[in-house]
Amino acid sequence: MKSRPVVAIPQSSTRPRASRSSLSRGPRQRHQGRLWLIRLWRLLVFSGGAVGLAWVLLEKGWWLETPGQVVVHGVSHQDHGALLAASGLQLPTPLLAVDPSSLQRDLQRLVSPTLQVQVQRTLAPPQLVVSLQHGVAHAWVRRSSADRVERGLLDHRFNWTGFDAQHQGTQHLLDRFPMVKSNVLVLVDFWTPGLPKTLARLFSDLERLETRVNTVRITADGQWVLGTSEVPGEVRLGQPEDLSRKLATMDHLYAQLERKTPPFSYAYVDLRNPEQPKLGLSRVQGAISPIGEDFRWPY
Repeated sequence: MKSRPVVAIPQSSTRPRASRSSLSRGPRQRHQGRLWLIRLWRLLVFSGGAVGLAWVLLEKGWWLETPGQVVVHGVSHQDHGALLAASGLQLPTPLLAVDPSSLQRDLQRLVSPTLQVQVQRTLAPPQLVVSLQHGVAHAWVRRSSADRVERGLLDHRFNWTGFDAQHQGTQHLLDRFPMVKSNVLVLVDFWTPGLPKTLARLFSDLERLETRVNTVRITADGQWVLGTSEVPGEVRLGQPEDLSRKLATMDHLYAQLERKTPPFSYAYVDLRNPEQPKLGLSRVQGAISPIGEDFRWPY
């Protein structure tokens, strides 16, 4: 019997073969690394160029060098120089170094009758544009404190606007004072944050009344007193609660006293309770007298 030839089967090698992907990964990574370096270099070059261009423009181009580059709307040619000198703006100066908000606050304090100030920068051409608008104030104000007395205005929002005594000459040059709508002097012993809102309500009601009020006194304890040059004289409102009703009662009393002179002299009218108004008699008469029943009240 013939023996079959033994065929040797080749065994697979245990050594791992490198795949095509792993062979091509090295050159690809090196290529991506070169691209990243190129992009980084371009970014550095462009950033440096932008910084250099900004420096050139800042140092050589965007500068305020002459007073003519500060354009002021709302003042005369003579007042332009006075305002520029009083503002403290030093020329030459980089345009981008000027803070419009800060300069606006300085001008608002400096030119207190000017109720609206707007400051803008323009790059082409390099200029500083200042717009001043003289508004209409509501009344004059004298504000008292423990150690001093301040004078100012109620602006268009009934906020306090004071006058800086160091710049009275500048205020005179900058055309002076705005129009004041009413001939009312407000005397305040203590200013509170909520006072403008209450004053706005008061002046809104006074515009509709016949009684001519010339002073509004607000004491430190929050009492409101109105002064008139005619009857009913001094009107004590107390706290500013139910203000519209108290003012309507005052106006009705004014109309009644205009038609019928009372047979006695009085010092003030007490309207702290508008349903029971009282006349404060003079020292000769002595007491506080309720108003007679012949005065018909609207409430």
